[in-house]
Amino acid sequence: MKNTARNPVTQTIISDSTCTSAELLLFRKCQEECYGAEFDQIKKGALGLLRVRGRIEEARGVTTDLKQPIILPRNNIVTHLVADFYHRKFHHHHNEIVVNEMRQRFCINGLRALVRMISKVCQQCRNRRATPNPPEMGKLPPERLASFTDPFAYTGVDYFGPFDVTIGRRHEKRWGVVFTCMTIRAVHIEISSSLSTDSFLLVLKLFISRRGVPRRIFSDNGTNFRGASRILADEIEKISSGTLIEKYPEIEWTFIPPASPHMGGVWERMVRSIKSVLMDILPKEGLREEVLRATLPDVENIINMRPLTYVPLESYDSEALTPNHFLLGNSIGIREKGDCDVTNPSLLNKKFRTSEPIAPKDVVIIVDENMKRNTWTKGIVMDVIKGSDGQIRSAVIKTSNGLITRPVVKLARLDLKVNPTSEHGDHGGGNVSAQQP
Repeated sequence: MKNTARNPVTQTIISDSTCTSAELLLFRKCQEECYGAEFDQIKKGALGLLRVRGRIEEARGVTTDLKQPIILPRNNIVTHLVADFYHRKFHHHHNEIVVNEMRQRFCINGLRALVRMISKVCQQCRNRRATPNPPEMGKLPPERLASFTDPFAYTGVDYFGPFDVTIGRRHEKRWGVVFTCMTIRAVHIEISSSLSTDSFLLVLKLFISRRGVPRRIFSDNGTNFRGASRILADEIEKISSGTLIEKYPEIEWTFIPPASPHMGGVWERMVRSIKSVLMDILPKEGLREEVLRATLPDVENIINMRPLTYVPLESYDSEALTPNHFLLGNSIGIREKGDCDVTNPSLLNKKFRTSEPIAPKDVVIIVDENMKRNTWTKGIVMDVIKGSDGQIRSAVIKTSNGLITRPVVKLARLDLKVNPTSEHGDHGGGNVSAQQP
């Protein structure tokens, strides 16, 4: 409403003395309520408040509250509101600062525990401290334990790079493609001139010509390839998964969920090992394409020479098992006849602290390492996806932008619940409210 002659707007201004008197009145009511009959028998200070008598009453330049702090009971709504005020005043950080500022005016029994409790039940602090609660580590897939199968029968594939190569007077980019055997942990490296689907089909043809047709290929989702540059993350989307399946119908393709590179740790770990060796071999500048093509097989052989088992030092006759034993017969490539007795590996069962899994209607925060924490998207779990062992591995989340699928390790559940009686809410599917502690 505008302030005109016909519609004058009046403003009521509350003075500081009025606010101070109201505050002291609340403190006195709080003391009368909690201490009861003892309130009239104890000698009260100014304005009838119970205060702590100290030894600095003659000090000058300090307030009365500092010389004689006001006594407040811990388990009272007024005391909780005062602690919450100081907690918000210092932006939800540093509990010791809140304790120090409050004790300069109030005498509260168990003040530090009270401040911790206020911080613990604060919803904004809960949202800031919320972290994903990953489920129990799943069992090894059957492909990792497939004995008596050909090498690279079950293969994982990933890109790495790019590499800036010199061709004449121009510079072009090349990418590395790593194929890793899920069973014997051997690697096969090819070089790709682009990130298109046709280029990957040529690389796959070269791999099949040398290693045979795999039964199943595992790879990242087309929109979630991890690399050293943003070009790799942007251009890899052009690789069509449907074209690959149509071109090689005899191969079973398996793609991990988006934004879950941890599910592809088999090939991600190999990429790291390959990069560490390449950084020591490749020149710092002026890399030619033929040098890169000659270096990648050398790196492949080095990676396949790594021991898979414990290296014994007690006996010179025994030798550690390497991927080259399955490919070449021994670790250095000298082909010799001999029997290779491979026994079934024994798995150690490690205790895992179980926790309540994600369930439908839970309010969660979607963790994104590429964004700031206070901009992470919130949503409501609509459905959960379980693995072959019954553990919940990913979930369908309803956000303001629609439905998305994310792994459980990227979902941090909030202490909120959806009100089923409402059909519309801030998160696209019902009102949410904080759970009572």
